Amino acid sequence: MTAATLPPPRHNGRLMLALVASLLALPFAIAAGLYFGGWKPARTIQHGQLFEPPLALPASGLLTGDGHPLPTADLHGKWLLILAVDGPCDQKCSQRIDEMRRIQVSLNKEMGRLRRVVLSNSAGDPALAAAGRQQPDLLILGAPAGWLAGGNNEPLYIIDPLGRRVIAYPAEVSAREVRTDLDRLLKFAWTG
Repeated sequence: MTAATLPPPRHNGRLMLALVASLLALPFAIAAGLYFGGWKPARTIQHGQLFEPPLALPASGLLTGDGHPLPTADLHGKWLLILAVDGPCDQKCSQRIDEMRRIQVSLNKEMGRLRRVVLSNSAGDPALAAAGRQQPDLLILGAPAGWLAGGNNEPLYIIDPLGRRVIAYPAEVSAREVRTDLDRLLKFAWTG
């Protein structure tokens, strides 16, 4: 057969283009269907209690160590690791404050995105004053109403740069688990 007698090749370019485009659009269609259908995974991987929706940090009520109101602009724009202390700071509380420092330092190049805060209703607590002298970058504030639930279980909170409580950790959660969650948050967050 010569070239003149061969049948012309069939051009299915449009069909191929439609097939490729539909294959590329399929994952987006499935994801949109799951999202708008309200599907959520049965198990999540964070170690603390996730707030859905996130709860806002009170806009007022935070007091510095000398009793003056703290400007809320001092806290916004950074991720916060907050320890809520109800009552005097005992040995366990001092250990948690030290764990917070080690968590921040272990974040390496991301450590500047995190600020450590202790909220307490005991303004003149000598243990907190000593922790503040040992760790000058630790912010010790008076707690706003409704933050301390009573009991001395020292929960940790992660606050996002917009001032919302994202995750709460009971005292039983280890520093390694908190650091894992913080590392994941800072890796995927664009703010702060």
